[in-house]
Amino acid sequence: MSKVPTQSQINLDWPRQDFSRVPYEVFTDPHVYALENERIFQADVWNYLAHEVELASAGDFVTTWIGSAHVVVTRDKDQSISAFENSCAHRGAQLVTQVRGNMLKVACPYHLWTYSLKGDLMGVPMAQGINGKGGMPSSFDKAQHGLRKLQVKVHAGLIFGSFSSNPPDLHEFLGPHSLSQIDRLLVQRQPKVLGYLRQRIPGNWKLYNENVRDPYHGSLLHQFQVSFGLQQPTMKGGIKLDADLKNTWNHSILSESDKEQQKWVEKAFEGTGKYNPNMKMADPALTQVPLDLGDGYKTTILSIFPTLVIAQVDNTYAIRHLRPKGPDLVELHITYLGFEGDTPKQTYEKLLTANFIGPSGYISLEDGEALRLVQEGIKSRAPGTHEVLEMGGVGAIEDTDYLSQEISIRGFWSHYHKIMGF
Repeated sequence: MSKVPTQSQINLDWPRQDFSRVPYEVFTDPHVYALENERIFQADVWNYLAHEVELASAGDFVTTWIGSAHVVVTRDKDQSISAFENSCAHRGAQLVTQVRGNMLKVACPYHLWTYSLKGDLMGVPMAQGINGKGGMPSSFDKAQHGLRKLQVKVHAGLIFGSFSSNPPDLHEFLGPHSLSQIDRLLVQRQPKVLGYLRQRIPGNWKLYNENVRDPYHGSLLHQFQVSFGLQQPTMKGGIKLDADLKNTWNHSILSESDKEQQKWVEKAFEGTGKYNPNMKMADPALTQVPLDLGDGYKTTILSIFPTLVIAQVDNTYAIRHLRPKGPDLVELHITYLGFEGDTPKQTYEKLLTANFIGPSGYISLEDGEALRLVQEGIKSRAPGTHEVLEMGGVGAIEDTDYLSQEISIRGFWSHYHKIMGF
């Protein structure tokens, strides 16, 4: 982790209180990235760690990242879930090198200091010395040398961790819209993991936060969605924000008026030369999977500050977790979900529609390339220049009942600005 900068090392210009202008330096300045690790990832924030179904049995573990901190998440024999930093309390060695697995204890490969699955120090080889010589001093107390632990809370199977000694109430942190959609997507049916994908995107982690809060680009960058009738800007839907504007529920809903509204789509694309309603797929099966919840929601993109996205795209259900790797690189870790009770046909269809998401998915491939282009483009921008966020209007940051907007992005920046102390 980079040394935390002083405030004088970061001189950013935020010219508008409605955050319709954002300084490009937040995406490129290594001092900003270092400060994020202190004021976001190590502070009074709940960070997504894993889902309980990934820790089905006693001894199961997974590893993950919170900013620059590598974290181990475990289920102990008493079924409790713990999380701790993946660094030995003795000399700092990495303890766990596997992504996931099962273990009875945590042993450092260097000097064999051994810890429980809760992160407590249980054994120190040669602590009493050999033949009365050497060993640890009498003042050494194993209870004072456990691993750095996180506070852990679980909601609807989602495991959250915080380095803070006094994190906010988890339900208040999530907000009512997040809670209702988590219930809709992950509580009505018992989820199961279908698989994982990872996508490394050469862009800042906050660019992805902008992307998932940005329904404006959905029918423009992903033009095939309009051509195949999967998504169009005239659909019913919009955004809903939590009280402090950090979490966004972005959604679209099927309705009987979608075909009638198609005539407005051509006008919306006027001047681009890109609208092609006659484009066809050689194999349209991907676009014909029925929605299995039966409530008409075509997409639900639930963006939870700072790095969690819970998404339903057609019939694909996934947990997306951002893992920042520096100012200009982020790893997107995707957990694909099915549900207990799904028929073999339903499981097949969920795996089929997974082709929308992931490093070679129709949607994610385009998103990743777009973010790379943004990161490349802003590297040469002069200090004091800004991105423009005015689609949907300026001023108040509030819910909308339409999709062509960037208001929810301004909500993210409002909370980011506050928590960073700029």
